[in-house]
Amino acid sequence: MTTVYVTNKTDKVLVDEYAFKQYKFPVNETVEIPVEVARHIFGYGSENKEPVVARLGFAKTLNDMPEGLAYLKKFIVSEEKSKQDRSLSPAIDLVPPPVPEGRVGRTVQKAA
Repeated sequence: MTTVYVTNKTDKVLVDEYAFKQYKFPVNETVEIPVEVARHIFGYGSENKEPVVARLGFAKTLNDMPEGLAYLKKFIVSEEKSKQDRSLSPAIDLVPPPVPEGRVGRTVQKAA
């Protein structure tokens, strides 16, 4: 395996560098990157993520580390490309389907 896929589930774009090359991780998009880059930027494969959290600025002190680690977990690193979650609009369930042309419907008469 030489590449992994990173999906940014935060509310901000992350931009970082590795070997003089800039990598951009847009919100809710999956980016394919080399494993070495994932190791450097996200600590991929490492159990101790604290140095990564500090380098990225997600935590300034040890007191901030739990929040910083939680923020880092919002960057999903996987070996397989994630599928986009494209669900139907909720309005589909609320709006009745159109009546086909030429079909006679029933008529309603109001009482006087």
